[in-house]
Amino acid sequence: MKNLPQFLTSCTAFLMLSACAHMPVEHIKNNTQINENDDVLNYVDPFIGTGGHGHTFPGATTPFGMVQLSPDNPSKGWDWTSGYHYSDDTLLGFSHTHLSGTGVGDLLDILVLPFQGDYLEKLNRQDNSIFTKYSKNTPLLYDTYTKENEYAEAGYYKVLMSSSGIQAELTATPRVGVHRYQFDSASNAKLIFNLGYAQNYDEATKTSFTKISDTKLVGYRESTGWAKRQKVYFVAEFSHPFTHQYYENKTEQPGDVHQGVLSEAVLDFGVLSDALVVKVGISYASIDGAQANIVQEVPSFDFDQVKKDTQDVWREQLNIIQVESTDTTKKTKFYTAFYHSMIAPHLYSDALGQYIGADGKRYTAPEKLPRYTLFSLWDTFRTLHPLLTITHPTLVDPMMHSMLSFYDETGLLPTWDLMANETDVMIGYHAVPVLVDAYFKGLTSVAPERILAASKASAMQDKFGINYFKDYGYIPSELEVEAVSKTLEYAFDDWAIARLAKSMDAKADADYFSHRANAYKTLFDAELQFMRGKDKGGHWVEPFNPTYVEHRNTDYTEANAWQYTWFVPHDVDGLIQLFGSKKAFVDKLDTLFSISSEMQGADVSPDISGLIGQYAHGNEPVHHVPYLYALAGESYKGEQKIREIRDTMYTDQPDGLAGNDDVGQMSAWYVMSSLGFYPVNPASGDYVFGIPEFAHMTLDVGGKPLSIRVQGPLDNPVKRILFNGKVLTQHQIHHTTLVTGGDLLFVTED
Repeated sequence: MKNLPQFLTSCTAFLMLSACAHMPVEHIKNNTQINENDDVLNYVDPFIGTGGHGHTFPGATTPFGMVQLSPDNPSKGWDWTSGYHYSDDTLLGFSHTHLSGTGVGDLLDILVLPFQGDYLEKLNRQDNSIFTKYSKNTPLLYDTYTKENEYAEAGYYKVLMSSSGIQAELTATPRVGVHRYQFDSASNAKLIFNLGYAQNYDEATKTSFTKISDTKLVGYRESTGWAKRQKVYFVAEFSHPFTHQYYENKTEQPGDVHQGVLSEAVLDFGVLSDALVVKVGISYASIDGAQANIVQEVPSFDFDQVKKDTQDVWREQLNIIQVESTDTTKKTKFYTAFYHSMIAPHLYSDALGQYIGADGKRYTAPEKLPRYTLFSLWDTFRTLHPLLTITHPTLVDPMMHSMLSFYDETGLLPTWDLMANETDVMIGYHAVPVLVDAYFKGLTSVAPERILAASKASAMQDKFGINYFKDYGYIPSELEVEAVSKTLEYAFDDWAIARLAKSMDAKADADYFSHRANAYKTLFDAELQFMRGKDKGGHWVEPFNPTYVEHRNTDYTEANAWQYTWFVPHDVDGLIQLFGSKKAFVDKLDTLFSISSEMQGADVSPDISGLIGQYAHGNEPVHHVPYLYALAGESYKGEQKIREIRDTMYTDQPDGLAGNDDVGQMSAWYVMSSLGFYPVNPASGDYVFGIPEFAHMTLDVGGKPLSIRVQGPLDNPVKRILFNGKVLTQHQIHHTTLVTGGDLLFVTED
């Protein structure tokens, strides 16, 4: 790759994306024989997941980048949590931070909208009835667009605005959003920077603008919401000079400096004969950090070069997995899923290495260990993090250090870390299995003693029912909401702690947490064959209905008994024994997929979607379930279900996800299941076999090619599996074997 800017050539500046973060592009090409005429970017559609309940965004970002520069629509409810929904055609502008696939909304910092004409006059003339009860700080200036005039690729977004005729293009580097606007040359070109703009849970609390020169504007935005304490600094540089007018809640403000809450800056560039290019660097630490990001990553105003370089990075990363197929629909589903699995966690430290920690203090990250945030661990411990250990092994260590830094700052490992804020939105202490998995795979330099101490701190706290878990050996239903789900998930996390403790000869810890890992047995009703709640006297909670749901207000988290009964990923053999036999276990699995999808309850969780029987693929607790068939000796049934899920729960359309993408977890499931194996126990290092999506794929594993082939029809049952010519006697493979590379062959013919 020639003529790359510094942000792509420096390992220390750009660890997560540069050749140093994975391997040289030439190395990938030599090993996987990339077809230069079949550009992998042709199979990435950022609009997939932006419709339905997918909650993704279509704008420009880089793999695991700090900036997500994307269009915003006025919110009409839950399905607008990313700031955008495919059904919409109203454009508020382009903000620089977005969440991908979450069930709660936040971010959307530093909104920019191009326009022409008088600001207040246009605001007063427009139809402001479009703003709903979900809108905040309205009215807001807006434009419209049609789907025919909207376009997106990995690292690039373009739209032609219907009312103004302005064409907007967006691209990004990890920490800088780059805009290009083409205006009607007959009128003054203008931009509005809106720092008071907020949607979903977010609210601005303090904002500031300072004009540094006639081509530079700086400032910050403090806000509270899902992240209770968030401050983002920005530096904006422009290819043409401007004059400015500040507003506070639509009232003009004098001077070059303004502080307020609902702050806006209208910038007037006059009549332009060529495009306006804007570079916006952001930092979670300082103005100096935002400036350093621009200096390091986007030294010029060459939009096309930035776009090319960013798309080269995406091309390199996506080509970690090579697919040989003529089925363009499946390739689009696959590569878009792989793309979405590289949106988060987000880079959090700036080019100076600085960030504000979870304790509100400023820190500087070690040069080779940048800080990451946005750990949606209840979702991503299941598949996304195990996938990263295969596809991005050198990213694992800085992410693990980020979790331990969070522990140093708060005394606990993160549960759901949003911009160094603990949201506590979901259950479990699932940083533990992620850390333990990374340790046993040899992918982190964090000392095991430190991992064990941090894991015990989270597992021994006296909140979220953990105090009852310690006292009773399970969580009594009358003492804590979601008691069954919490008991089961704590038991799994404790198994991971016990595994680590055993390896360290920490016998007391190993025995204690091994005992807690068996807590799932306490809640299994052998007569009804369900995991169900008990009171503190040890009696079953009545009445019991396995299809009953009341969102976040029963014994189960965003689920019912049908869905949570299977959550014993650390001891599937033990779970089978509770059922009495493999046949009884498989019969119950069969019923799960064949029973009616109807659920009872006045407030059925919207997260329970993507139903096949009572199996709900649109939410995470059941994602391992199809692979349980293989562990019970009837893998062909699991293969059938895996094919059905891939075919029906994922499409190449905007509503192509069966539920929220949940920061890449839904997409990671599709990627792993297309490869032909899955981490049922994501802290064990074992992958249980399914059936690949394609006849031939090549996966780069740390510089070595792993060829994954299917010999015979893809819709036939798998007869045998060979690794490097040797028939495997177990229906799973360990990570350390897999990453040696070679040939993984699924034989489906007689």
